Amino acid sequence: MVDVAPEVGPQGKAHKRVSSSGKTSPKKQKHAKPVHRELLTVAEAEARKMRAVNPAQYYRQNLGQLGFGDPEHALVQTIKELMDNSLDACEAMGVLPEVTVELTATAKKYEVVTNKTKDGGVRAFPVFRLAVEDNGCGVLKGKVAKCFGSVLYGSKFFSFKQSRGQQGLGVHAAIIYAQLTSLEPAVITTKIESDPKAYRVVLKIDTERNSPVVVSSEEVDFPRSHGTRVELMIAGDYTQKVESFIKELSLANPHADLKFTVVAQAGQEPKELHFKRANEILPPPPKEIKPHLLSMEPGALLEMKSNDACCATAKQFLVRHFVRISDAKAEDLLKAAGLSPTSSPKEIDVEALLKAAREGDLMRPPLDVLSPIGEDALRQSIRRIYSDAEFICTASREPWSYRGVPFQIEVGAAYGGKSVIGDCERVKEGVFKSRVIRLANKCPLIYDSRDCLLYKVVKEINWKNYKLPQDEGNLPMAPIVIIISLVSTKVPYSVPGKFAVAYHEEIREQLRLALQSLGRLIQGYISHRQRQEHEQHRQSIFQIYAREIARDMSVLTGQDQELIYNRLMASVKTKKQKARAIRAHGSGTPSTQTPATDAIRSLAGDPAEIPVEIPVQKPKKQQFTLEEYLR
Repeated sequence: MVDVAPEVGPQGKAHKRVSSSGKTSPKKQKHAKPVHRELLTVAEAEARKMRAVNPAQYYRQNLGQLGFGDPEHALVQTIKELMDNSLDACEAMGVLPEVTVELTATAKKYEVVTNKTKDGGVRAFPVFRLAVEDNGCGVLKGKVAKCFGSVLYGSKFFSFKQSRGQQGLGVHAAIIYAQLTSLEPAVITTKIESDPKAYRVVLKIDTERNSPVVVSSEEVDFPRSHGTRVELMIAGDYTQKVESFIKELSLANPHADLKFTVVAQAGQEPKELHFKRANEILPPPPKEIKPHLLSMEPGALLEMKSNDACCATAKQFLVRHFVRISDAKAEDLLKAAGLSPTSSPKEIDVEALLKAAREGDLMRPPLDVLSPIGEDALRQSIRRIYSDAEFICTASREPWSYRGVPFQIEVGAAYGGKSVIGDCERVKEGVFKSRVIRLANKCPLIYDSRDCLLYKVVKEINWKNYKLPQDEGNLPMAPIVIIISLVSTKVPYSVPGKFAVAYHEEIREQLRLALQSLGRLIQGYISHRQRQEHEQHRQSIFQIYAREIARDMSVLTGQDQELIYNRLMASVKTKKQKARAIRAHGSGTPSTQTPATDAIRSLAGDPAEIPVEIPVQKPKKQQFTLEEYLR
């Protein structure tokens, strides 16, 4: 085969060489020249990775902060978040809550890799079908998808009033956790009072866009005239914590009717718990108020005045947006801060204004905006849960405020009885460690007790002063359940999961005083019980010798032995009743004051300072013969 030299065309372009056979010869491959690229600096490399993170993405990777760190916590936390929303919806509508919880284990499993076994292993947790249904106000059709499908979408974050939820974050975290563990969407069925039918939506949360993905929607029938039902498929570890939470939630809400049905393992018989309401009195609805100036952080106040578009003057800004600030008070604050009342809100010096507010006599926020449980209702609720308790008492403090945020403390205790002992930790035979139930805005705090202010203050109290044994720095060693309730327009939780209350000196002081009042009530009961035990012991000793005395007296007098014994025992009871009457009406000590004594002291001008001792003749004891005594 002979190659033909390339021909050059009229425009100087070479044509392909053609072999003698007429085939084109293959072109030689040219090696690509290496491209020189400058190395990126670390800052430039990091800059290329940067992008915005929405809240759905953040919490998807940090669900542990919200209580979804492990299957046990996640199951309890999901029930908690859904029931919080249900109770809030019922109270918003002004109806007595009726909440039903159905928890059913399915055959589906969720596997987690663990190193608890040799060479690693896999733990399998059942996937539960959880349904929570209420008779609350329901959700409008146009808001269902956004309400349940967009993280941090809702009304609670912008409302300054007492409610169980504060950010509207919990239900979204539960839906995200359900998607991650079971791959199943959430099913929301809701009905408002004016709609003839309910609206059902099946949805997921697109965490990359923080937006709902509606799988399907339709109109369906609903067994209630209004309410909401949320169904999720979640992996969980069923423990006693679940039932404890339901019981404590019932304790915190005596006006609620709670039904709980659980099938802990697939194929088992369902277990039912029904906590009927202790009373049918709705607590006073919490009122929404404006923020107090002292509750504002400098940065938040700076943004607030910079973004304000409705106020023409600084005076108008303070009066319109904050509570407890009148026209005169606004002028005084601005004058103390070196500002003119007619200046623009954007000219306000934030630090100078807050300093003037702290140094001035700014009134506390209104304290009638809270909705506490109430001492009587709390006592009824404790009696419903601990029906065989020997002693139940409650105490409360007047509403107070921390940093311009109103709050109130209520406490209660149940002492003795099998139900109380069953809830306490057994240290050894006959010795029990007390238990503390913490409530925040009528919702139990079941984890992280050691980091919670409410728990720490209980250990700070010297319970020995109230006749309860206690090791230093520990809970009292007695069969007693202590209930602590904190209600506030803004509970200072230490973490987003709402497990523990952070430290504030005002809350600590009010709780300490409330627990001391509770301790005095407990001390009074224990002292009374000790007197009864002493009296019973004394009577038991007397009864031993009363038979012998009656027998000897019968021999001496010839009277019936049983008659003498009954008379002796009747005299003991009469003496006991007289002692009770004396304690009820006074100390029982005979008065040494006479008309002559009063006259002498009145002449001195200050009768309390001159001790006068006048001998008083003691009345002679009436003497009886044996025959007279036995008549």
